Amino acid sequence: MGFDNEAIVHELVADISFIPIFIRLDQILIVVSKIGVSSREGCYGAGPGYLSTLITKYADKRSLFVQSIEDECSLDIYNEGIKLYHNKDTIPNKIWETIGILKKYDGATLFGITDYNIQQILTELNKLEKSKNLITCTSDNWKNIDILNLIFEQNIKKCKIANTFSSWSKLFTNWYDQTNTIIQFPTILYQIYPKNYQFQEKELGAWRAMFCASGYTNITPFMKKRHLIEFWTKAPDPSSDRENLAKLFESGMLLVIENKSFSQPDNESETFWKSLQKALETNKRGIDGNVRILSIIAENFTYKKLKEKFKIGSDIINSARKHARLNGPGSKCSCTKFLPGG
Repeated sequence: MGFDNEAIVHELVADISFIPIFIRLDQILIVVSKIGVSSREGCYGAGPGYLSTLITKYADKRSLFVQSIEDECSLDIYNEGIKLYHNKDTIPNKIWETIGILKKYDGATLFGITDYNIQQILTELNKLEKSKNLITCTSDNWKNIDILNLIFEQNIKKCKIANTFSSWSKLFTNWYDQTNTIIQFPTILYQIYPKNYQFQEKELGAWRAMFCASGYTNITPFMKKRHLIEFWTKAPDPSSDRENLAKLFESGMLLVIENKSFSQPDNESETFWKSLQKALETNKRGIDGNVRILSIIAENFTYKKLKEKFKIGSDIINSARKHARLNGPGSKCSCTKFLPGG
């Protein structure tokens, strides 16, 4: 028939908007011509609308196998337009278990469903289907408490966020009445949370999702992790607010509080070097004591870094490294002596 010839199949589908996907399974060519998604167990993400074909021998005749998924999974076998076989079952594996050929493959493989590329497409389509089911609105709907309640259930209650309050809707109603389109996040949440409440990232993530679904847009003009504040707008077209905020930030007129935890690693690093420097300065055991102190870290840093931090020469670094190798970092050894050039 020619359906197992990829060149012929490509020619046949040249004017079709959906491009079939070809899967080579040893000597068998599977052609997936339609995709449908579901969460049905045993179908690996495939669902109603899925269609694939392959050609192989059935009852000693070279035949076309048509595999589809609708309410059930179906397999029809044709030879020269005559239907030779029909079967339906809940999942592909059960259909192929009864037919008695190509036993080294399971039904899902022969349907083409478990192919890597098909799985990638099904994953993306499933995500798209889920996003279609998300409830969203714009700031024009903020007076409609029924819609807001659905979005609240979807993003906050569903995530089991603790410490939510019955007054949460005023985050939207109060802002709706404001002429200013921009708010600061998470500052706005203190309208419903205690003043000194410490937010967990899970909570902030849930509220961000709630805001996005409600028509807010994040227009923060700088790296958010470095600062405690984010800026969000209720404007249907956020471009103007985003541009104005970016100009204020670039000009230095927009002052924001830096997140101390972001720079904490640098502070801790500086404390580490200062502590060692102080230990060297207060050491009462002379050069041998300094060698012992430096041996704690001498193997872990370059000569350049140690010279830069402690203003010392290569000789004492060499001695510290020898001490670490012979006695262990920071270990006491009465025989260790610092010998310049040694």
